[in-house]
Amino acid sequence: MSSVFEDFLHPPEVLESFGAQRFVAAMLRVEAALAQAQAQCGLIPMPAAQSIVGTCKVDLFDAPKIVRDSGRAGSLAIPLVKSLRETVGLFNPEAASYVHFACTKQDLVDTATVLITRDVLERLRSDVQHCTHRLDALGTPKDAAPLLRALQRLEHSANTALCVQLNGTLAQAPERGAEVVQLVAQQLGLTVPAAPWHTQRDAWVALGCDLGLLIGSLGTLAKSMARDAVADEVPAGCLVALAMAKRAPQRVAGLLASMPDAYERGLGVWQAEQTDWAQLLMSAQASADGMRQALQRDGRG
Repeated sequence: MSSVFEDFLHPPEVLESFGAQRFVAAMLRVEAALAQAQAQCGLIPMPAAQSIVGTCKVDLFDAPKIVRDSGRAGSLAIPLVKSLRETVGLFNPEAASYVHFACTKQDLVDTATVLITRDVLERLRSDVQHCTHRLDALGTPKDAAPLLRALQRLEHSANTALCVQLNGTLAQAPERGAEVVQLVAQQLGLTVPAAPWHTQRDAWVALGCDLGLLIGSLGTLAKSMARDAVADEVPAGCLVALAMAKRAPQRVAGLLASMPDAYERGLGVWQAEQTDWAQLLMSAQASADGMRQALQRDGRG
């Protein structure tokens, strides 16, 4: 939940990462890619797909209302799909029934989360790389080494975790499902998982663990800089990184604790994991951004 104590620790772009507008836009990207892929495979009529794709524009939707309505629905996907069907139906009534065809709520939300995660990771890598370059310039490569190792781990785990989730399509359209998944992955620039990951999320949680390690390394660097700083002149970015390092273990633990539970119908565990995931990503980005700014102000170099 947003609060003054939360907001001041995060730059605006961090708070916007999982904002209503951005997440609704990500879900619409998934719906558009799905309709286009299904039309190419002959599962839905091409005119219907064209209507769906043409309507999947975030400016046509009230994103904050969709998020508010999701509280009563139990999923962000339900009010989004309802609104998309209604909007598509205004222009092409025959196409409305093909919206969200052979897709589940979890497919939509999970794949949209992957898109958001990829964007955050790109900004995160840039900030961490800036930190390592600055540390090298300051003549302290040993301080950069843990961050470089963290980036290597993130690269490996992200390559495995950032994939589409379309178990509904595989289950409901077995004859062309795999082809649809491949096409959606290509359109979204994601990978295809070896198997549906709706109930076994080890690759996804492994990425979360690597994010936790990065946050911890940034916190260690922040504590070192704070210890060496003149009294009352500890960079604000160090304080942010230290605050995020305190939170990260609970977020990672939440992801690990969710693994044994069933995800098919949510039952609260899936929703809890989503909160932990968003907060962990935001913590990582805020920490990296804070340390980038702290190192820019460091005059030792």
